Amino acid sequence: MGGKTWSKQEERFFWKTIVPQSPKAVKPSDRVHDWKACAEIMQREMGTNARRKYSKLMLFEHYFQNVQTGHRSPCAREFVVEHKRELGEFRKGQMLDPMAGDSPASSTTDGYWDAEKAC
Repeated sequence: MGGKTWSKQEERFFWKTIVPQSPKAVKPSDRVHDWKACAEIMQREMGTNARRKYSKLMLFEHYFQNVQTGHRSPCAREFVVEHKRELGEFRKGQMLDPMAGDSPASSTTDGYWDAEKAC
């Protein structure tokens, strides 16, 4: 990831407000906005505190870098740890009660249904 390091304020808003309604929300039923809408929300809500122009690609890459690759933004650590814990708890709950899922996609973390994992 290049560019300026995200501020604590940006990280808090991203992980506490944006991610829970994004395509990467823990619960599939909470995935109400695509990354484009999330970028628009973040730009609007950050207002004069925005340190950059947020885009759908930027938000997805920020999530991916912090959650999938193991790289963590300096100000994001506590939020990434919490998000990963919530993902783990949700998955564990799904394994204990497979009928609790919202959709076949609930068995995956990326929102895409995987036939092998569903069997």
